[in-house]
Amino acid sequence: MDVNTTLLKERKSAREQKERKAIELQFEEPVNFKVLAPEEKEKTKEGSGKILTFNDQGILLLTDNPLKEGSFVNLSIKFKELGLLEGILGKIKKVEESEEHDFYVGVELYSPEKIKAEALSGLFPEEMESFNVRLKKSLIDYFKRTKNYPEKISGSNERLTY
Repeated sequence: MDVNTTLLKERKSAREQKERKAIELQFEEPVNFKVLAPEEKEKTKEGSGKILTFNDQGILLLTDNPLKEGSFVNLSIKFKELGLLEGILGKIKKVEESEEHDFYVGVELYSPEKIKAEALSGLFPEEMESFNVRLKKSLIDYFKRTKNYPEKISGSNERLTY
């Protein structure tokens, strides 16, 4: 699975023309996923890929698995310092085949509010949460391990509780 940087640059320049609501980060991190079909619990499709771009609203990943738009996925992302973030609920919003016959997959990350608003909480395992909730827990664990405790999150009035 090779990343076509030309296509990414074209996609990025096209997106830069639009007003962005979130900061987008580009990096390659491994991601594993399970496609969730609540009506077909015994037919879980699993796969892996690489995250190419990321923000708090969603991710763009590259995989060799053809995925269906509208499907829900359970994401597991391995970050070098933070470790594994598991049980992140997302919805596949866009799938594009690359020249190398891999697939660029846009995944919207679901917030707790969106999970409740769409009445999804009973459909998926209870251990599934939003990315932001998982990231906050992982950061707190990281600070505990490294004994490097910030008083609060920069730019936020929210105090961290340990």
